[in-house]
Amino acid sequence: MNQRTQLAPSANETFIGSAVARLILFTCAAAAILSVGASRAQATEVGNSRNFGLGFQIGDPTAITAKAFLGRGHALDFGLGFGGWGYGWCQDAKGNSYRCDDLNHNISLHADYLYQDNIVNMTNRLDWYAGFGGRVIMSAYGNNNLSHDVVVIARVPIGIAASFRRPDFLEAYLEIVPGIAVFPLGFNIDFGLGVRAFF
Repeated sequence: MNQRTQLAPSANETFIGSAVARLILFTCAAAAILSVGASRAQATEVGNSRNFGLGFQIGDPTAITAKAFLGRGHALDFGLGFGGWGYGWCQDAKGNSYRCDDLNHNISLHADYLYQDNIVNMTNRLDWYAGFGGRVIMSAYGNNNLSHDVVVIARVPIGIAASFRRPDFLEAYLEIVPGIAVFPLGFNIDFGLGVRAFF
């Protein structure tokens, strides 16, 4: 005689099953909301009629930033940085280590060419971007990890940018920027979270 026994699902299986169900429900609801919003979409003015933006970024570098759209997904990005969040370790002239890379240890300038394209272009717009550029960091001698008063970095910014129907002049972005320090030789990773108002 062959009998089948049916086991009740374990608590783990129940939790995973309900989490998957919630994820599917959330995805369907988000798709429905976005498709309704797409029919009434009014484009943001960022990069269209407003091509120049000024803003602020926190991270490394913490900076005042500017962006100029050149047309057809091309843009230039600039920044005047004032250090970062203090995660770096430096050495003074006597070889003593201390926490550095904070807002009072260096000033930097960066400029990048960016190519930017849409991921989502509905009521609000989400873009990805990538590019190349450079950063120059100037600090007092011995106040950076490489013990030089000038560091030159070739960098590759990669990020996402969101612009909105309301307010239609605002862009928020998140980026990670790997780079190679060409003088003196080394590796660098910058990151930033920022916002710009476009005019």
